[in-house]
Amino acid sequence: MRAWPSDQPLGVVYRAGDHDVSRRTLLVRPSSTRFVFAPRESDSRGAAPLDEIERAWASTRKASGSCWATEPCEAIGQGWLTALSYELGRWIEPSVGCVARVAADQPLAVLQRFDAALVFDHTSGCWSVAGHHRELPRLDLDPIALADRAKVAPPSVHITEPTGAARRRYESAVARAIEYIRAGDVFQVNLAHALHATFTGDRRRLAAALLESSGAWHGSYIELDHRRAILSLSPELFVDYRDHERRAVMRPMKGTRPATHDPAELTRSPKDHAELAMIIDLVRNDLGRVATFGSVRVEHERDIELHGGASPSRGVWQGVATIAASLREGLGPIDLVRAAFPSGSVTGAPKVRAMQIIDELEDFTRGFYCGSLGVANDLGDLSLSVAIRTAMIEDDRVVFPVGAGIVADSSPADEWRETLAKSGVLRG
Repeated sequence: MRAWPSDQPLGVVYRAGDHDVSRRTLLVRPSSTRFVFAPRESDSRGAAPLDEIERAWASTRKASGSCWATEPCEAIGQGWLTALSYELGRWIEPSVGCVARVAADQPLAVLQRFDAALVFDHTSGCWSVAGHHRELPRLDLDPIALADRAKVAPPSVHITEPTGAARRRYESAVARAIEYIRAGDVFQVNLAHALHATFTGDRRRLAAALLESSGAWHGSYIELDHRRAILSLSPELFVDYRDHERRAVMRPMKGTRPATHDPAELTRSPKDHAELAMIIDLVRNDLGRVATFGSVRVEHERDIELHGGASPSRGVWQGVATIAASLREGLGPIDLVRAAFPSGSVTGAPKVRAMQIIDELEDFTRGFYCGSLGVANDLGDLSLSVAIRTAMIEDDRVVFPVGAGIVADSSPADEWRETLAKSGVLRG
């Protein structure tokens, strides 16, 4: 990333995990960018933005088959970088309401075309070139040049201290959510607020430093234009779909502890166990809408994984479930999105009522935060993250929302402190 020519666009799908669905990082040079906006008609009938996304993915679709497990592979170097806004969910489930809250100039999705990729396999430690190699820029990887670039001071981030009024608003929203839970409206709801920061230095160097320090299993860096970019340090997979197997995998997360704590603390926590169990049921239901009858399986009910990056002491333990299913014939990646987006781990359960409560209680528009980021390749495979720990960069300004899962025994003050703790990843 640091060697990428400054006059060439850059997109990164950063996969640095210890799992089959999170082992390959792609660096690409997008050749074009499509923005998908909300339909102008007040009655959109729910499907137009998804239809536009599907048309773009289908326009370059190749013959069936997949070679994600093969090196080198031409196909994984051709596809679409894809960013889906959380607000796209309003068109998937119109009963959530408040479509008018989405600004006319706020994209519901961004699709960037690429025809080649530099691919790094974190398991083998090997690089390969996939796709049309002439579409990639020449990189100056001379050891001396690399050493000189490494001497440049990394960008520094300054997070603006939240005001007392912001804290009171958030804690009041949490208290109201607990009332809804105790009244039986919802079992769990995720509530977020937005932190603001500034940084000095180059945004690509900032992205490279934070991706490296976070070790994000499902990170992304997408440049929208010369001023705006999305940087995601997400540890969480939304969906991984392999078309030749017709197999979809989702890995929702619930429960977090600092890596310096004993992981047994998370293992024993009944609150965190219950939160994940609720989301497992929601995900099973979402996949069941598009899966072959009887194929939905909870492969791992709860694994405790370490997500830490270059400095494990600054990482976190995460509770993770793995749910898989076989997609029905005649359905494809867009049907998975239609059935399961946005992820239940960032809404709560039941999903639609949780989204309605989020809409009522949050005082900002989520945008790409809590949406999904990743790649749809030309073979029909799809790999999308849950866009948590995700920042919107514009010039030298950063908006970094943080959230927490609220349940019946949540404490507003504790949830506020948990959200602030999650901003540590932004400091590198």
